[in-house]
Amino acid sequence: MFELDPAGPPETSAFDPEIAGALRRIVDPCSIATGVPINLIDMGLVLDASRDGRTARIKLQLTSNLCMQLGNIEAKIYEEVGALTEIDDVAVAVDYEAEWLPSMVARGADAALRERRPFPLTVL
Repeated sequence: MFELDPAGPPETSAFDPEIAGALRRIVDPCSIATGVPINLIDMGLVLDASRDGRTARIKLQLTSNLCMQLGNIEAKIYEEVGALTEIDDVAVAVDYEAEWLPSMVARGADAALRERRPFPLTVL
């Protein structure tokens, strides 16, 4: 297993720490197929993880607008984030305009993927 910086990518420092912790327990379903399971934050899929009173607000982007795993991802978010003691409601939104790129994967996870799949990733 690879080691990640516990603070995660620099842009996650603005995330609510409890919500981010819950999101780190959720693995991107498609990353499992690579043999290197990567959580949603380290995959670069979480754009916002904030709290509005007792409501958790999660904003995601997808690796593809055709993602067939979105329902599974949302269900795990509701389960994990909804289990937090000071959260009564979870709101998940997907930004279909956001463009995910492989370079958004956290460095430790990216290195593990490249070790497992040494061919270069290209964006067309």
